[in-house]
Amino acid sequence: MVNSFHDAGIAVIMDVVYNHTDGTGNSSLYDMTVPKYFYRLNSECGYSNGSGCGNEIATNHKMVKKYVLDSLKHWMKDFHINGFRFDLMGVQEQETMSEIFCELKKIDPYVMVYGEPWTGGECAVKNGCSGSVACGKNCGVGAFNDDFRDAIKGSEFGGFAKGQVQGIFCDSEIEKGLLGATGKNNRNPSGIPSLSINYVECHDNYTLFDKLAISYLGKTSYSGNLFETIGNVGLEKVKRQGILAAAYIILAQGTPFINGGQEFLRTKQGDENSYISSDEINQINLDFKTRYSDVFNAYKGLIAFRRENADSFGSKTDCSAMTIFPGLTKYTVGNFCIYFNATDSSAKIDFAGFTNSIEVLSGKPEQKKSVPHTVDAKSFVILKKPD
Repeated sequence: MVNSFHDAGIAVIMDVVYNHTDGTGNSSLYDMTVPKYFYRLNSECGYSNGSGCGNEIATNHKMVKKYVLDSLKHWMKDFHINGFRFDLMGVQEQETMSEIFCELKKIDPYVMVYGEPWTGGECAVKNGCSGSVACGKNCGVGAFNDDFRDAIKGSEFGGFAKGQVQGIFCDSEIEKGLLGATGKNNRNPSGIPSLSINYVECHDNYTLFDKLAISYLGKTSYSGNLFETIGNVGLEKVKRQGILAAAYIILAQGTPFINGGQEFLRTKQGDENSYISSDEINQINLDFKTRYSDVFNAYKGLIAFRRENADSFGSKTDCSAMTIFPGLTKYTVGNFCIYFNATDSSAKIDFAGFTNSIEVLSGKPEQKKSVPHTVDAKSFVILKKPD
């Protein structure tokens, strides 16, 4: 399977959950081998619960770290895996994650290592990996940027919240996110933009469509057919919000992360925590790719534009982002200037010095020898300097 992906030019990232085991004591092969050695203990000599699942693996112990490293090397050498996404990476020490990256880089100089820079509960780890880790001039361990995620569409925790695309403006965090810089939770202290994993949807919590549809309804939760409930008017508004959210992520400095089905309005019918839900809830309906082809094509065009201009999007440090007024952001990088308008009204833009514009919504980037004078509500425009 991995070789078939490689033949198609696709690298394979494996999700690894080294932070906990299903049980302890007689329910743990680790404890049955060397009692309590593999786990961190609290002050009462009980199991620390940084995973939220009853225990946490002690990667600061020499033979535990070796076990993890040997396992990762096995996946790379024997199965040709190209990288790893660490679940609850905050349970591992920064030193451990740095060592993991450096060892795996010896096997494949292009290896990708990143993870969730948080824990699932109170944790006994010291110097946990709560952000990216630089392991060289332009490389290291990446981290999910939940600051950027929350700024774009609202936090997933602490109550139902809205963000930039729904009209609750978080301009300073949007600026930082576009630059791949670290935000309020310090997720990218490395200073290497590409180590910011930018996203608005992953396997946990609401799908992007569900979050935006529930926001449109003015509710804090909903269970059922959201397409039917929001109607055609609501659907068009949610589509524009979703495409704008994708533009922030795909055009920002950093590494964009898109969840399967996000690009054609995948829904879980309002289920926020679907890990034990049915296939009907968790399925990816591929018919949506055709049904919502306008959204799919917008993603396709944005990705193609980024790939065609790889020197401008990814790890540039000589770019700028500024708020013109609440909800309107001007982002300049290389030969491009991009305006993001999260407001409900069109806005005039300064196009001085730019003679061309790039249209991406059709699915294929097209350069036009004209520039718009405004940017529509809940939309973006890409301006380009003369060739």
